[in-house]
Amino acid sequence: MFEGDLRNETTANRIYPKNLTIAQMAEKEWDDLMEQASMRNQGMEIPYDPFPTQYELLLFSATQRAVAALASYPRSGNSLMRTMYEHTTLRVTGSDMQGGLAKHDLVGEMSVGCDKVQFVKTHFPERRGTPQFRCSRAVLLVRNPFDAIDSFFNLMMTGTHTQNISQEIREKTTKYFEEFALKEIRVWTRFHKYWLSQQIPVLLVRYEDLIREPAQVMSRVVQFVLEINNMGSFFGDRIDRCIKEQQEIERLGSYKPRSGGIGKSLSKYSPELIEKMKAEGFEEVLNKALHYGNLLKKPVSEWLDMPFLPDHAMEFEAKQNLIVVNQGNLSRSEKENTRWAMVKRELGIIDDKQCNCAQCVASRAGEKIKNGEGETNDSK
Repeated sequence: MFEGDLRNETTANRIYPKNLTIAQMAEKEWDDLMEQASMRNQGMEIPYDPFPTQYELLLFSATQRAVAALASYPRSGNSLMRTMYEHTTLRVTGSDMQGGLAKHDLVGEMSVGCDKVQFVKTHFPERRGTPQFRCSRAVLLVRNPFDAIDSFFNLMMTGTHTQNISQEIREKTTKYFEEFALKEIRVWTRFHKYWLSQQIPVLLVRYEDLIREPAQVMSRVVQFVLEINNMGSFFGDRIDRCIKEQQEIERLGSYKPRSGGIGKSLSKYSPELIEKMKAEGFEEVLNKALHYGNLLKKPVSEWLDMPFLPDHAMEFEAKQNLIVVNQGNLSRSEKENTRWAMVKRELGIIDDKQCNCAQCVASRAGEKIKNGEGETNDSK
């Protein structure tokens, strides 16, 4: 029998037996990966074709300590990092919110307990997720505020993670975007100051480094989250297979991200708006604490070549064992909230019947009572 025929037969013989549960199949796949790693370490050739990474099953997996948090301001790349982590470790990541990402294959939404997951996304203190959970370490994933805030604006205007607003709407929203940017730069600044002041182990990772050198960044993240002293060959091979082999970075995400590139959003901020944002004091956090250097003094064409963080990530020493996430004050005050339904109604994107602001809801309720469609308290 030819070698290729033998390999095909060996692969075919590895078909799952009947009546296995999904969890049992996932455990079997993990055991197979361990077997393959052992063969490679012994210099043996694997006599069958492994599953393509996109078809591998994920495991819910407990941890013996409090979970690690993936903390990021919205639209800073947390979904991309979660997917990279899941592809590499075959472990489901959690989240303290139900943000609609389950339909994009991130199935751990609302899972925060150490009996289920090891790595949990949070936007706290930008917003408060549910429930509170104990956190023993955190990956702080950051992105320059110009790209992050513009992407956040697109998300809230379109209601999707993947679409951009049209040029026609963009021209109508100049005033609203400027108001939003000035609010959000304050939230962005407070958010990062909060996490940089925490006393648990924190690993600083930049989105701009992640999309340029994903394998090196994820190697640091996996080692930090799983507390691995020596990565060895297993996770190195996993990262090579799941990340380096991919030709397009968007294939790794849970959805195709919006087109753009590093710094491409800066043109949407007028010089006057940028000066107003500077007055809010974000540059010290951006340039020094997050190590972006004097970003605004460089042309956007050079942002793609910004120096990487040392070893592609920076770890801060710990002084305490854990914190409780979703407990305490938020970095977003009431005056920094944007009433999106009212904005869309004023722009003509939705009408009064679709608007869920208090004024429109009360108006619709009054019309129902007037038309005999509802009951007043006196008639009950």
